[in-house]
Amino acid sequence: MIAPLLLLASLAAAQSGAPVAEPPPSVDQAAEAGPVGAPTVAVLKERFLAATNDDERAQILEEIARTRPVSGQDVSALFDLFSRYPNPELRKEMLASLALVPRDSPQLEPLFITYLKQPEPESQLFGIDGAYYVRSAAALPLIRKIAKKRLSADVSALNVLADRNEWWAQYEALRTLARWRGDEAYKLILKKSEESALVARLLGRYYWRKAFPKIQEWARSDRPTVRQRALEAAGAEISVDDARATRAKMIAMVQDDALDYELRHRLALKAGACSTDAEVPALIVLHDKAPDDRTRLLWAGAVFASRQPAAVPLLVRYATSSTDSIDRKGARSQLVEMLGEKKTDELLEASKSVKK
Repeated sequence: MIAPLLLLASLAAAQSGAPVAEPPPSVDQAAEAGPVGAPTVAVLKERFLAATNDDERAQILEEIARTRPVSGQDVSALFDLFSRYPNPELRKEMLASLALVPRDSPQLEPLFITYLKQPEPESQLFGIDGAYYVRSAAALPLIRKIAKKRLSADVSALNVLADRNEWWAQYEALRTLARWRGDEAYKLILKKSEESALVARLLGRYYWRKAFPKIQEWARSDRPTVRQRALEAAGAEISVDDARATRAKMIAMVQDDALDYELRHRLALKAGACSTDAEVPALIVLHDKAPDDRTRLLWAGAVFASRQPAAVPLLVRYATSSTDSIDRKGARSQLVEMLGEKKTDELLEASKSVKK
């Protein structure tokens, strides 16, 4: 059993705080045939089972994640490891390999449909992903059936592991419909977000522009459960184009101190991350005019998220003058990433000399 089921890379990325992302490469772009004579997934599975130490197993898992499954034997090997070991990291590697399956693989379609028809949520999740990668039209009704089930409001409140696993399998079905069927799945996902706020992450990730009016509406609701939908949607990873299209509206929401602070923080990061160098000075003005420290930090986050040259003066200010040691270290670290160690030290020393 999964403990709990591995939750999609996009959600993990969103939770890590990455607010804006370039569109990922397609599966076809990412997948490359391995060198002639390279071991197959099925062979690597047998090597993994025969391995006698953790380092060897870890190395084989990394190799599996880079290897394209091209046969039913390969897919069965991935599924065997995926279902046999309740380890999220191992399962992540199995799904990484599965993502490389060639789209033009009709011979694999029956396997994924078989997994989808199994009662175990682990099997269903594996089948959902595989069916998506080969674009199995025959699997769509099964995926829709899973997606349409009633969702519990809070997965963390489910005490039975099997129930939590089933919840995540349904979430994956909804995510798959979003990225596969696009606007066709919007109404279903919007409805499911009313059952569980976490589903609103899918609205943010795959329908940001279309859902943004809803996010604004939810953010101003009197009901905490509705406001939570706005917060979840704002935590999703979005494209730079989507962020640019809503940048002015996001900035307006950041300026609204009646809204939830964490929501404003997430929007500030998105607005900052898509800002051009010419737009950063205006963000610094908002920072300097902020009425209190908490609001000032929102704008600092926006400026720093831009990673534009115009952000350097504010970074220097924080690195040399902030009363918070964590902020000082963080600002210096970003300066080093942007400018290098030598240039950073020169800027910081020059700043200290001017203050003296």
